[in-house]
Amino acid sequence: MEQEVGLRQSLINEVNSIRNLSLIVTFTGLVFLSTSIFFIAIPASNGFFNIGEAFVYLAALIGGPITGAIAGGLGASMADLALGYGIFAPATAILKAAEGFAVGLLFHYGKRMKKWLKFLFIGIICSFLIVFSAIFVNQTFEFGLSLYGSEPTFLIGFSRLIESSIFPVALAFSGGRTVIMEIPGYAFLIIALILSTLIVLVVIFLKEKGEMALSCTIGGMIIVLGYFFYETVVLNFPVGGAAVEIPFNIAQVILGAAIAIPIVSYLRELGIIHSERHVEYSDLEEDPIETNEN
Repeated sequence: MEQEVGLRQSLINEVNSIRNLSLIVTFTGLVFLSTSIFFIAIPASNGFFNIGEAFVYLAALIGGPITGAIAGGLGASMADLALGYGIFAPATAILKAAEGFAVGLLFHYGKRMKKWLKFLFIGIICSFLIVFSAIFVNQTFEFGLSLYGSEPTFLIGFSRLIESSIFPVALAFSGGRTVIMEIPGYAFLIIALILSTLIVLVVIFLKEKGEMALSCTIGGMIIVLGYFFYETVVLNFPVGGAAVEIPFNIAQVILGAAIAIPIVSYLRELGIIHSERHVEYSDLEEDPIETNEN
């Protein structure tokens, strides 16, 4: 009986290993594509806004911390290199890997976290949002976006990875225009207050979705703060230029979570993916296979 149980457990472990490898490969590719195909450049910091965060979170929420770390770090850093942002690639590899690992770890094992610790994280995140936005409350920000082609809403910021055979050069890369938007500083404070309130409500009332949101938010703070310190300390960028990127990075986190959480929840409802959170054989008093047979 023990040999049979051991064999079954070995087969289960092997299947899980193959599954995890396939998830890593798939999500690494998705992170790379989502980061490199559509982006908006941020000239003030030489960085760019993208939707790759959504797939980093999907990798972490579905596959766990290791899958999230590898897919996030490898996929996003390869995109930086492919797009000509190689100066950010080392930081991206470390920060996105840490982000993916943190999201996966917090979500899959967060049930063991004390409630007071969760609210401590929430308080830190909300305080950061409010304090940062309050610093610039008397400022006015100008944001410029370069729009290309006859369909700017579709071709905005498309990368040079797109072949001319797919989009004619004249359509994709000529006829550029620039749109300047002025945003008062107090608008960021209002947004920060609204976001802080939403974070608290989501975590309290939405249970598993709230835990996903908290995990993504905590992981997202790694890239928000990490890129700021990398740009100011390592690259010696002006603090003002690096600070301009913070709202965009926060927006990436929010957009990524807004895309990833409903997808994961819907896949769970359909039974396509199953929750494996908080359960390990070492945590059980007896082997579940043997228990079922008895």
